[in-house]
Amino acid sequence: MRKTTISSLIILAVLSVGCTQSSNTGKFVKTPCPIDVPEGLEESGKFSFGYMEVPELHENPTGKTVELALAVFKCQGDSATNEPLVLITGGPGMSDIDSFVPDLFGDLGALFLNNRDIVIIELRGLKYSKPNLMLPEIDNLQLFLADKHLSTELTIELYMDSLQSAYDRLEQEGVNLSAFNDYEIANDIVFVMEQLNYEKFSVFGSSFGTLVTQHLLLNHSEHLVSVTMNAVVDINKAFTNMHVNSIQTLEDIFIRCESDPELNLAYPDLKNRFLSTLARLNENPDTLDIEYAKEGKMYKVPLNGDKLSVWLFGAMYWDAQIPSTLHKILSGDYSQIIQDPGMIFPLNEFSYGLSLSIILSEYSNLEDENIPLNNEYVDYVKGCGTMIFTPYFLSHAKEVWKVNDLQNKNIDLISDVPTLMLSGEMDHVCPPNYARDLSKNLKNSYLYVFPGIAHSPIDFGSCGIMMMKEFIDNPSKAPNSACVEQFQSGFKLPE
Repeated sequence: MRKTTISSLIILAVLSVGCTQSSNTGKFVKTPCPIDVPEGLEESGKFSFGYMEVPELHENPTGKTVELALAVFKCQGDSATNEPLVLITGGPGMSDIDSFVPDLFGDLGALFLNNRDIVIIELRGLKYSKPNLMLPEIDNLQLFLADKHLSTELTIELYMDSLQSAYDRLEQEGVNLSAFNDYEIANDIVFVMEQLNYEKFSVFGSSFGTLVTQHLLLNHSEHLVSVTMNAVVDINKAFTNMHVNSIQTLEDIFIRCESDPELNLAYPDLKNRFLSTLARLNENPDTLDIEYAKEGKMYKVPLNGDKLSVWLFGAMYWDAQIPSTLHKILSGDYSQIIQDPGMIFPLNEFSYGLSLSIILSEYSNLEDENIPLNNEYVDYVKGCGTMIFTPYFLSHAKEVWKVNDLQNKNIDLISDVPTLMLSGEMDHVCPPNYARDLSKNLKNSYLYVFPGIAHSPIDFGSCGIMMMKEFIDNPSKAPNSACVEQFQSGFKLPE
């Protein structure tokens, strides 16, 4: 009994190391970069990678800390003439280091580093920061489910069991899951930039990253020179309307096809065929041989209605030609799913724990209208509900993943910080009305909706990138938007 007690004390002591306040708080400690760095770049002083301890809770600056990975790119010119730029990717759960650093070693860096420094902050909970909130329990479950045909209810039950195991593990490791939210993330960014001697900076956020930029506008606007938002999320709605928005996007697509004689002839009765196929596949799945590229292993995937819903939801982030895609699938051509299975398999190195802590602390007060189970799209809603960040899933997960309630409701985000907003006309997660509503109170904002584009305008050609570059170089005026005219709405007919 004595051995057990002593061992427990040793374990607790070890687990607390790196969490208590230390003399390294705020210091940038350089370490080897986990990504290959071009030869000579570090030696030239133009790039450095390392870690910085920041307060776990910024209201308690002498308390526990977490460690953030940082990649600092110095201006490639003789001196920086513009304020530095911070880049924040989506998710929440995608690594900022992985998303941006490789591109900044190439053409993207040559474009943006000519007159400024760039700082990539691996947000708390992400892959390279410590602790990270990646959940191998969920990754393992998703691989287990890949070749199983289970009901939605049983699938959710298995998810909750795995989430409970992950939650218990992190709690035992001493991780304060309530400390991982947008408020502390925004505090982290300002803290890091100040410690690096940057009093003011510009910031870019994509998708979830636009929520972080809005929290910076809300509480730290004095530090901001400009803000660029790509795939704009509304701070008051965020994830709560994912089912509703996705259904509305599909409805708009189906109505356009029905009302256009040529499209109706090419894609007849698309809506009814889609909904009936979901029901049929839930009863009798079609089996597909699909490779999980990370393992190089083939899986016999029973494509039921739930898996098709998940795949389609993921495809809609990038595919603005859904009528053609759906028509092929409904005709028995599964080649697109086989070639790119998307979220049928685990998202690589995604921090599901961070995603859950942010969403459930800020957006878990869901209403019945957020989970429309009493209409013709019920199979689609329940199928999408097997994805971790959807309201149907979250309505169950909030009973397991317990975090403090910081619900975002009726936030009046009013700012005169120059802001560039880019939205895709076909975005099923962040529809353009999110950006339109926000822009009403952002007095110096410039909003551009890209026709025929889905979730992320900045990823479609050079137009969005060049508009952003022009804007952050001179945020006092609107960028040249002539290139937006090259984008067109509409659906293609079969070849």
